[in-house]
Amino acid sequence: MITFNKTATLTATLAAALALSACQSTPSSPVIQRANSLYETTGIADTKVKAQQNAINSAQKTCGNKQVIIVEDNVKYNGILNEQTGRMIGQAGAVIGSIFGTGSPDLSRKDDYEYMINFRCQ
Repeated sequence: MITFNKTATLTATLAAALALSACQSTPSSPVIQRANSLYETTGIADTKVKAQQNAINSAQKTCGNKQVIIVEDNVKYNGILNEQTGRMIGQAGAVIGSIFGTGSPDLSRKDDYEYMINFRCQ
């Protein structure tokens, strides 16, 4: 009887952890409604493309079946180094890592890029 309770508790804990991790894998950005039927949201990620996709996904959720019309957009880089230096270090690390069989250094953070959009639904 005790083994069954431990197994049931462990199974329930693992199921809850999987459910929570699934929620975290699809980041959502808050959407703010502005005047004149405009909305604003910011996608945040470790790459520019992911940040753009996060912002657009939030906009599409807001608009539902309507089309997202981006009125204004702005990309901001918040990395430790400037963007070009970070790329050069990453490329050099990848080359050195491939020569010596080690991984390349990852200097990126999950909030390196911010993609802010103002949009409307049409």
